[in-house]
This record gives sequence, structure tokens and C-alpha cells, in this order.
Amino acid sequence: MASKIDREREAIQQAEAELEERKKRLQEMEREETERELHKLVRKVGIEQSIALLGMAVSMKPKRAIEVLETAAGEAEPKAAAKPGAKVGQPELLQAT
Repeated sequence: MASKIDREREAIQQAEAELEERKKRLQEMEREETERELHKLVRKVGIEQSIALLGMAVSMKPKRAIEVLETAAGEAEPKAAAKPGAKVGQPELLQAT
């Protein structure tokens, strides 16, 4: 009878170890996805402008910077719709901060 209990205990320990390994792999996948997204956005904006944007965001606190940019993007959308080919989120947003 004790061997049944021991086998069950071992099975549970193995399942827990597998779960921990899966959690670690998931965290790694999420980190890689975040890095890919960051690199994609940096390529779109450029390294110098990315550094400038991040520097300004740090100086005014990231949460406030996001609020300002979201507000500016909301105001820029109607203008972009009126001007074909205009890009939303370009240097005009830097001046708004």
C-alpha cells in the first residue's frame, strides 16, 4: 500500500516540476515576444528618436508620458484622416511634450 502512495507522491512531484518548467518556458517566450515588438518599433521610429522618446518619458514619468501621447494621438487621428499619407505619431508628438 505504501508503494502506491509513494508512486502517487512521485507523480505529483514530477507534474509540479514539469509545470515549473513550462512556466519558465512561457516567461522566456513572453520576453522574446516583447523584445521582438520593441525592435520592430525601434526600426520604425529610428534609434535616435526612440532614445529621445524614452528619455522624455523618463523625465516626465512614463505613465504621464503615455497619457500625453495617447491624447496627442487621439487629436492627430482626425488630421491624419484629412491628409492622405500623413503618419500619426511622428515628430509633432515630440513637440507636444
